[in-house]
Amino acid sequence: MKIKFHVSLIWLMLIAVALGIFVGHFASVSLVRVTVTFNAFFSSLLAFIVPLLVLALVTAAISETTSGAGKMLVWTIVLAYLSTILSGLFGYSVGSFVFPDMVASGKTTENPVKEEVVAMFQPYFKLSFPPVMDTMSALVLAFMLGIGVVKFKLETIGKLVSELRNVVMMVISGMVIPLLPVYIFGVFMKMTKTGEMELILSVYWKICVMILLLLAILLVIQYLIAGWIARKNPFKMMYNMFPALLTALASSSSAATLPITLNCAKKMGASDNVVNFVIPMCANVHLSGASLRTVALAVATMLMFDVPFNFLTMFGFILIFSITVLAAPGIPGGVIFAAVGLLQAMLGFSEPMIAIMISLNVALDSLGTAVNVTGDGALMMIIDRIMKRN
Repeated sequence: MKIKFHVSLIWLMLIAVALGIFVGHFASVSLVRVTVTFNAFFSSLLAFIVPLLVLALVTAAISETTSGAGKMLVWTIVLAYLSTILSGLFGYSVGSFVFPDMVASGKTTENPVKEEVVAMFQPYFKLSFPPVMDTMSALVLAFMLGIGVVKFKLETIGKLVSELRNVVMMVISGMVIPLLPVYIFGVFMKMTKTGEMELILSVYWKICVMILLLLAILLVIQYLIAGWIARKNPFKMMYNMFPALLTALASSSSAATLPITLNCAKKMGASDNVVNFVIPMCANVHLSGASLRTVALAVATMLMFDVPFNFLTMFGFILIFSITVLAAPGIPGGVIFAAVGLLQAMLGFSEPMIAIMISLNVALDSLGTAVNVTGDGALMMIIDRIMKRN
């Protein structure tokens, strides 16, 4: 049931984008303002939910992955976090080098969007509800609570966080996700009406093709390193994980793919206890494909909207993002929802930029999941070699 919903979300998003572009060519100013009014409400709701999402899910993730810590657990978490960070840096490095020419080639010398045109499409009214805390405060508090729950065995706080997680998941699944296509429809309709959409479409198809290539290269690099450390044929290991890759592409869910991933991993020659521990753990903490995809899309979007950035800013974002996405497993398109607050707070993303990031991340979600899942096998073989040497 959950898998079907997640797969259908991709199609709903694609339909919403297509309808938004189509209707935007002949929509009246009044219709656009109606959708802009709804989007102002939805943006406020999203801003309210995201810190609670980070607080509840990251706290739970830290407490669950830290409890009963042993050598294998420590190695798994450290290597998964390092892999996620390096994948993000890989996406940033290639993106900052290649994407400027791609974006420049799609842009016209004159900005087709006039300020007076944009000013026509203001919401009829705004209903805002400020978040109880910002995303960074939620992240710091999540660390404090997560570590405290484990260190002092705070069962009451642990239970409270677990219940808060259930409430947040209910709101995400029952309200935010169903309304998301409507939000995307409104954003793309407005951008089409103002003339922004033609410029964006001329660039992003090339960006998506490049990201697909980068994801494939990332997998090869991961298995070359794993093969060198484990002293095994990297391409044979990749071949063994191919059924898991296909299943992840079809389901867009690491959890749904887990039985197939375990079956594939057992054919790679690792110890059973390593396979049975590392693969389920990596399904929650190893998100290298999602990291590369999100960072690369963020770089392209900032270039597209002329938002300045530098290495230190992006490096800080990648470090925090790699922790924050612990909140992602179990939520359709969860990586981008966990990242929304960081994109706004750390990189200065506007509402149209967030809408584009959500749309493209959901559309490419299955690719990132496939790389996450397949990369788990490489990480497992490295850990297996470490455990055998100790």
